[in-house]
Amino acid sequence: MAATFVWEEANGVAQTITSSRGEVNWKNIDDSTTAYTASPITAGQISFGKWQYMKFSGTYNQILNGLWAHTAGVLGTGLTLWGAPTGASQLTYATPSKTLKETGTVLTVNMSTVITIGSGTPVYFGATSANTAGKTASTTANAAYTNYLTTQLETTVSAAPGDTVTVTLTLQYDEN
Repeated sequence: MAATFVWEEANGVAQTITSSRGEVNWKNIDDSTTAYTASPITAGQISFGKWQYMKFSGTYNQILNGLWAHTAGVLGTGLTLWGAPTGASQLTYATPSKTLKETGTVLTVNMSTVITIGSGTPVYFGATSANTAGKTASTTANAAYTNYLTTQLETTVSAAPGDTVTVTLTLQYDEN
């Protein structure tokens, strides 16, 4: 057998968790259910932060060597994708906001440029939840969680109207 995983997303003051996320729709509302077309980001505005993480289960001995990066899809003019520092700088959940780089946190990784996953940001793992401190570069916990892989889209007035191109955010890890 092997590890299985799902992307999960936290929203709102009460940290409502939505499991089995298949996308990151940056938008002008803090939820995981409203269509992005119903709550668009206007040029010159900032999206609400997307507080996502990965949850592992299944049969494995260890999850380790995590890397996270923007690996495909070139963002247009006037768009900047900010990401969370990971590893020892893991974030503690804060209610998503439209404040640049999230109020109470510092999204310091500029993820706008496509890079190879081998150059990605290190991801840490641990038990209980994404919000639990003390994550490390590997874990034997089952279930296991990554730290928050929070992102936020910043636009300038030069951003083109309409949808962005599809971008791929990749999480790579090893298991044994």
